[in-house]
Amino acid sequence: MIQKIFSQIRLRYLNLVSQTVADELSNEHRMELALTWFKQTLISGGGSSAKYSMMFNKFFPSYPETTGFWINTLISIKKNYPELYRKVFAERDLITELADWLLTVQRLDGTFPGSFGDFKNQPPRVFNNGQIILGLLDYYNHYGNEKIITAAKKSADWLLKIQEHDGAWREFTLHQLSSNTRTAWALIRLGKQTGDERYAQAGIKNIEYALSLQTENGYFTDNGFDEDEIPTTHTIGYALRGILGAGMDVQNEKWIQAVAKSYDQIIPLVKSNGFLQGELDEQWKSDAGFCCLTGNCQLSVVGFFLSQATGDAKYAETANKLIDFVKEKQLTSPSANINGGISGSWPVNGGYCAYDIPNWAARFFVDAIILQNQQSK
Repeated sequence: MIQKIFSQIRLRYLNLVSQTVADELSNEHRMELALTWFKQTLISGGGSSAKYSMMFNKFFPSYPETTGFWINTLISIKKNYPELYRKVFAERDLITELADWLLTVQRLDGTFPGSFGDFKNQPPRVFNNGQIILGLLDYYNHYGNEKIITAAKKSADWLLKIQEHDGAWREFTLHQLSSNTRTAWALIRLGKQTGDERYAQAGIKNIEYALSLQTENGYFTDNGFDEDEIPTTHTIGYALRGILGAGMDVQNEKWIQAVAKSYDQIIPLVKSNGFLQGELDEQWKSDAGFCCLTGNCQLSVVGFFLSQATGDAKYAETANKLIDFVKEKQLTSPSANINGGISGSWPVNGGYCAYDIPNWAARFFVDAIILQNQQSK
């Protein structure tokens, strides 16, 4: 049985190497491919599957956190590319479907599940709740609906309850104390939306705590999924995006410059073709032989926004290289379960989500392309 599995992996991997979309396709065509792949992740019971496993040839159950992620992206697509949205999803009110489904998995204490599968019994996570709040806020701002903002506030009240005095969250979290800044950003946005300063102040405290973890060389410590692992560009991207998003929202130059300090260290690590090693230690060094495609997409998003915030074109130049590399690795296959997706790593057996196509990788891919299109106008 094990030999059969590894035989399948080898055959699929060798096949996938020759099945990446390295051709010259338009950005709109690439987004269509990614969105059409995403449509395959939609579960009949609601939500979006966490990922497709190329190893086991199956989709995993719906994932609340990344279902929330997609609300933001789909709103952006519907607003900026309405014809593309209709082409892929027809007249389906998918955004409302996803938001409504999220409310069905929220628990009485306001929390959302921390993973996929057994929603009732699994513990919550700080990071995941923050990302869902961001999705619900975007939904509320575009469509209204008081039950949506009420759900966001219930989740935020739980986050405030478990936050420590120094602004950190140490319970109900992996070892990603720096990248919980995306949750802080969600609270700052919620405070602005509702006029409740408690949320905004909690978010500010966490951003300031994260800045205390930044070293002289711009690296944010305590940012891996596990205390003993070298962080991937995925979690590094999370940390930078949370601080930058919050900094741009409240026009805090110190926060924006903290992100620039980190990004300045990343720029020389990006190869001319956009390849960036998937893990980076506290000295910005790496022995990794793989690229975390998800991290490339996220850091591309950070680069485009950082260029907007600072007026410095070098950040957009790096963002273009990072996302252009991922474009060449977008998968094509006769199987709709694979076609148009973005694998977690390249090669697909790399150190992040090996042999998986995560739904959030496609989401960040689409986000980066939208920004690339805006930057090129």
